[in-house]
Amino acid sequence: MNPEYSKTIFLISKEPESWPDEFAIITAHNPMDLKLSDQENNFRNENLLKTLGQNAFLKLSGSSPDQSHKEASYAFISDLPKAIRIGKEYQQRAIFYIKDGNLKLIECSTGQTQELGKFIERLSLNKHK
Repeated sequence: MNPEYSKTIFLISKEPESWPDEFAIITAHNPMDLKLSDQENNFRNENLLKTLGQNAFLKLSGSSPDQSHKEASYAFISDLPKAIRIGKEYQQRAIFYIKDGNLKLIECSTGQTQELGKFIERLSLNKHK
């Protein structure tokens, strides 16, 4: 798995009133690290949002720490098996999963988990696309 994934920060334009105890963050951009056009990525994310439905509660961007690379993403209420299933459906190498404020990077193909610390420490209030 790309080691840059473990450095991801999350850009939000507005913090929700409260965070669920358990949720996932996913994008449909650049499946299996294949660089797609903005138009293709936007189309994939529109379909992802339809899949997530009312479980999606926040649009955000997963970003490199220097913000040179960003991917539009969604936070959605889900248990871990369902979140991994959706990650696989959208050909993602990994998803992020937050439980009790702790951030984990989960590889979709193996379920391998990398603990990344407190989610709140990865948040940045910022305008995103």
